[in-house]
Amino acid sequence: MAFAAEHSRNAQESKDPKSSESKTDKPEDEDFSESPFTEYGEFNESTIEEADTKFFQYGRFFGVSLGLGFDAVDGNRGGLYQGGFPMFDLKVHYWFDFNLALDLGFFTAVHYYNTTAQNYGNVGVNIMRAGLDVMYYFETKNVGSTISFANPFILIGAGAFSKNQYYYVQQTTDSDTAMGISLGAGLEFAISPRKTYFQIEGKIHIIPFKDNTTTLFQSVGLANLSGNFYTISGNILFTW
Repeated sequence: MAFAAEHSRNAQESKDPKSSESKTDKPEDEDFSESPFTEYGEFNESTIEEADTKFFQYGRFFGVSLGLGFDAVDGNRGGLYQGGFPMFDLKVHYWFDFNLALDLGFFTAVHYYNTTAQNYGNVGVNIMRAGLDVMYYFETKNVGSTISFANPFILIGAGAFSKNQYYYVQQTTDSDTAMGISLGAGLEFAISPRKTYFQIEGKIHIIPFKDNTTTLFQSVGLANLSGNFYTISGNILFTW
């Protein structure tokens, strides 16, 4: 009797193909339960996506600025050099987000001096710098309207500095190039948001020129030509 029932059940399963399918042949339902692969994703942060969306909608991407300013020198070199105005400044800007930017800049300024040391007489000095600066704009949402309107920033950079001296009496030229670092800060005012701005920027440039330790000017009271350069400029910035 039991054998007959078992034989009947096997016969019924052979007739019904669905009953003979194994579990591996059945499609599984979509599983949205948490796992190490679904719990966290680097690009799933909604705050990051929101910040990126806001930057693409309201931020600046590229810019070009032209400026005019003054180049000053301190220390013993400052006691020798005169002039420094005008200084011409040209920059190309790129923004990563609202706070971080990069600029590639070039400036040139003219100095001169007149000395009896070494019978140099009148000497013209041209200072040039080509370098890269990283700029950080401070978050101004929770500060007064005066500061937020000014949009303050700080910067740090490095570049190649060239010093070309022309000796009018000897009619000779002396050139020196050195890598230096720059530190600075500034304010930025919107003339037309996302289009035109006015920047005021001040920098200190620390440059290891070869003649920083020279003793050629001891006869005029200068033990060496140590000293740092300072630039102050006003720039018109065009962005898109």
